Amino acid sequence: MNTRAPSVKTLMQLKDMTRKTALQIRQVIKADREMLLQAATEIEPHRRNLEWQRYNYINYSTADLRAELLDKLLGTFGVEYLFKGSDGLRGDPESMHDSPILTYCNTGDTYATTLLKYHGRWQVGNWGSIAEKYL
Repeated sequence: MNTRAPSVKTLMQLKDMTRKTALQIRQVIKADREMLLQAATEIEPHRRNLEWQRYNYINYSTADLRAELLDKLLGTFGVEYLFKGSDGLRGDPESMHDSPILTYCNTGDTYATTLLKYHGRWQVGNWGSIAEKYL
């Protein structure tokens, strides 16, 4: 997979970021599904084997698996999504065909710098500023 990822220098803007974690984040962003499952054996707190990871994440899309692993690396409070709905921004889709306009690792602060996926690429920013554009 040839996905662009933020540079180590850019990732170092994130709170409590180390060079080692920044390199792991770049690896996760660029990985295909099998590489993500392999990375999960090292990132998951219980360090379970590859077969367990395959079973655990069987119903996860590759995008969701990637986001969950990034959340674990950052130590944030889960992955959240914003959808563009008929009544403005929503935290949940209106239909099963909706795709999020924004995926982000929740820091607990709307304007705190975090890792987010916007316009199809992972970047460093805050979700509050993006949400304001849709209000």
